[in-house]
Amino acid sequence: MNNRLEAQSIGWNLGIVSGLFATMQVLISASAARANISTIESMRWSLARLDSGGGNPVPLIGLLVPVVLITYGSMIVTGAICLVLCWHAGRLTAYVNGRRGGGAGAGFRVALLSGIIWIVFAIIISLLLHADGTITGVVASTHDGSALPAQLAGLLIQQLIFGAIGLGLGAWAGALGSNRAPIAETPHVAASAYVLPAAYGMYPAYPPIAGYPTYGGGYPVSPSPSPAPAPYASPQQLPQPKGTTPPSYPPPPDYYRTTSAGQPPEDAPAPDGPANQPPAE
Repeated sequence: MNNRLEAQSIGWNLGIVSGLFATMQVLISASAARANISTIESMRWSLARLDSGGGNPVPLIGLLVPVVLITYGSMIVTGAICLVLCWHAGRLTAYVNGRRGGGAGAGFRVALLSGIIWIVFAIIISLLLHADGTITGVVASTHDGSALPAQLAGLLIQQLIFGAIGLGLGAWAGALGSNRAPIAETPHVAASAYVLPAAYGMYPAYPPIAGYPTYGGGYPVSPSPSPAPAPYASPQQLPQPKGTTPPSYPPPPDYYRTTSAGQPPEDAPAPDGPANQPPAE
């Protein structure tokens, strides 16, 4: 958060510096127009009587061209200074943030604050001196401020147009400055296989287990899986001992009677004994 506030303050501080140069431009323009106020009023008089043929503004154009050139030339110089400060604002912002970003915003802040100072100071000077050296100013400036509304309207329209262009150029200059910031580039590290640190050493080699094959005398190798068991076979399909026949299904009731448990088959003959002998005749 501290870095972010510091980065934003860079744009505002340099915007104030750029605004100071903009005030100088306003003073130069107004001073040049005020020094030629008589010529400007003659131009106004000639243009007002042009339709009636009472005025000829052509000889006056050559006298007012230097005023216009001084005004717009000073605008170009102060605009270039503003772009340089926007570039530095973007560069410093990227350096403070540690990444190449935010330069466009820093340049935009410099141009915005500088433009606001420029417009406000131009209005103040126009109210005091009633003159400016722009194209509209050389035909609307007066020594007593009688045409002040027209002079201010023409001046503000031009300043808003130039200010909008300056905002875009300032953001562009700030982005260029951020790309030139002295920031260490992070090298691109290719993905590689994980290597076990040397501190862990090597895994111990366990002795082979009897009956299991080993790989290189170390870890035992799992034996190959046994084949899948044969599918379930019915009792009729199982091999039968010799001399026996498989019972039919379902088996007879005495199939499960075993002689070992004292359960003779039901159809087996009863053993001979006194109880089973027929009565003597």
